[in-house]
Amino acid sequence: STGIVRHGIFRYDLAWPLVTTGDMLATIREEDVLIANPSFSSLGLGFRARGTKMMYIQGFNTVEVLDCRFDHYTTVSSFVQSFVRATYGIDTDVVPPFISVPAEIPVIPWSKRPPASFFVWTKGASPLHRALVDRLHDLVPEVRLQPTAATKVPHETFLRLLGENRYFLTLSAAEGFGLPALEAMAMGTTVIGFDGFGSREYMRSNANCAVCPYPDIEGVAESIRMLVTDTRRAEGLAEAGRETAAEGRFSYAAFRDAWRSAFARLLSTCTR
Repeated sequence: STGIVRHGIFRYDLAWPLVTTGDMLATIREEDVLIANPSFSSLGLGFRARGTKMMYIQGFNTVEVLDCRFDHYTTVSSFVQSFVRATYGIDTDVVPPFISVPAEIPVIPWSKRPPASFFVWTKGASPLHRALVDRLHDLVPEVRLQPTAATKVPHETFLRLLGENRYFLTLSAAEGFGLPALEAMAMGTTVIGFDGFGSREYMRSNANCAVCPYPDIEGVAESIRMLVTDTRRAEGLAEAGRETAAEGRFSYAAFRDAWRSAFARLLSTCTR
């Protein structure tokens, strides 16, 4: 999404279909702040738009070439921060997303959940995703691993589904941050799978989860086999994951304060 900040009021304007890019560019003034995500890089707004420009980069593999003429960049994780610095020579702030679990959603004790129950997260249904699941079927045929339906559900329903299973298996190879796995931790579910690169922001394998770097699917299979058998170990990882998810740096208050600081720095440059 893109937006224009004018006179202290945030106006949310999509480049399409509400207005054309030309109309948006004609609307922006020198005293405005343009906020965009990397998916708009192909528009060249860093070159074409007036005002001060800010970008929130939530992934490292979602855009062909980054628009490198914005005035300020914020990234979702330390991995994305390092990627942007190494690739484009741009320094960024890091503002991780926050998690929010409504109080009315109970966390079912791990031991009360069905044995060997898995929430399988592939984040897509490409041939690669299917090949990864098929490979796991071959390696651990004794465990039923059926990818969770990709249909969209309300957030609270999603959290309940996470909390009904003992294990959260993430087969998403590349994540800017990987919020679902952290939400699974918050629901007391044991996280297994790939670290997604960006999820290293909070994943500590063998401490609060059991993850491997992509494409070590054999290592993932080994973790599944071990933790389905060693339930005491699996439950301990789930409890450590809950403690990680409860850390203050992943709270809404921390998210809000980090953005306030980022905007304060940005706006101080607008008034010079």
